[in-house]
Amino acid sequence: MAKKKDKAPKSGGKKSGGLSFLAILVMGVLLFMVALPTFITLVAGLIPSVLAFFLDRHRGRYLARCVFGLNFSGVAPYVMELWRDGGQSVSMATQQLLDPMTMVIMYGAAGLGWLMYLAMPPIVANVLNLTAQRRTVELREQQRDLIKVWGENLISEIEKGSR
Repeated sequence: MAKKKDKAPKSGGKKSGGLSFLAILVMGVLLFMVALPTFITLVAGLIPSVLAFFLDRHRGRYLARCVFGLNFSGVAPYVMELWRDGGQSVSMATQQLLDPMTMVIMYGAAGLGWLMYLAMPPIVANVLNLTAQRRTVELREQQRDLIKVWGENLISEIEKGSR
């Protein structure tokens, strides 16, 4: 008797897109070895993005995308300042991170990403609803124009055909 194969081919396997965990780990280790102050600033500044990545389990990870984009825009000026003024010194990086305004800007930008993620779905729903209502009004006007051209008996013919 032949053995039956119980394993079905996986149709919903993982898609390879974006950076894998291993690639991010390798880049982090390289950045740690080459530019420690930049690594320190990025790790401390991008904590909200890491949290959003682990909390977001939806397909597409839109929360992580929103938070990371704005969080990185809050961290980038301080990384650029570190490269420009500090000559990549650990003391400059720690001095930046100990400044409360730096952390407010970094984490505030991430907070704006969270707000954008929370606020956009209702806004998009309202825009789509208004668009559908406007289209309904346009179709009603076209219907009235057709009734004027073809007459009222058009309605009775359509009702007879739909029964």
